[in-house]
Amino acid sequence: MIRSLIVPGCFAALIGATGTAFAENSPTDTTDQRLERIERKLDALLRRLDAPATVGADQTTAPALAAPDRSAAPQKPSTLPAAAGTDGTSYEPGAVAIARIAPAKTDALSDVPADSVGSYVYQGGDIALNELSRNGVRYTGLAAVELQGWLKIAEAGRTQLAVEYRATTGSNVFVNATCIASVWLEDRSIGSRRGEIPMPAREEKTVSLVYGADLQPGLYKLRAWLACTPPRDLRRLNAAVLIKSPSDMNLRLIKDTELLHQEQ
Repeated sequence: MIRSLIVPGCFAALIGATGTAFAENSPTDTTDQRLERIERKLDALLRRLDAPATVGADQTTAPALAAPDRSAAPQKPSTLPAAAGTDGTSYEPGAVAIARIAPAKTDALSDVPADSVGSYVYQGGDIALNELSRNGVRYTGLAAVELQGWLKIAEAGRTQLAVEYRATTGSNVFVNATCIASVWLEDRSIGSRRGEIPMPAREEKTVSLVYGADLQPGLYKLRAWLACTPPRDLRRLNAAVLIKSPSDMNLRLIKDTELLHQEQ
């Protein structure tokens, strides 16, 4: 656009200036000679217009901007740490149940004895606290149980855990049995409660202790302490671990696939 404006203007100026000069200094020049000189001057002017603009002493054109390096891989966001127990370690179904002697007095219910009388793998269902011999524990008295293992959570949200005690006794009983259930996840207590089973329990009597925690899918280190004071004329005293996931409508017995342990 600039060149199209400059060339006609220069051409007109050259014709006027040359015509005046020829009229004053060279009256004998022919028209063809004047036109030839005008063309040479126009050619010289056009060559100057077409020459590249200089940027520096040794540089005729400005350097091109460096293109961004697209070959570099984009930086990935940092990976979130794996949930507890998801490091590829091998696990077996069920939790380890460590049998200990049941405390005789209510004040000692929360104290976990240092000594055990045996152990087995708990895979859900009833724990016969007065008949652990059926699980290979060589102890005939009333026992308490400490569960150790991993709790497998499949759904995110509020999860309820519960321990249900069910007892049957004879008629000659007047003092209620007191039971405790303490639960820890990842070494943090989610609750410790006590409840009494009304006596006598000629027909089965029940007490349930319920806890809740907001959990994400993964494995959680589990520890639970289940114990009751021994009532007189005891016929049967069972404990069971229950669970209610976010999609469950009611508490249900925990499954062996939801309780895991590491093989020693």
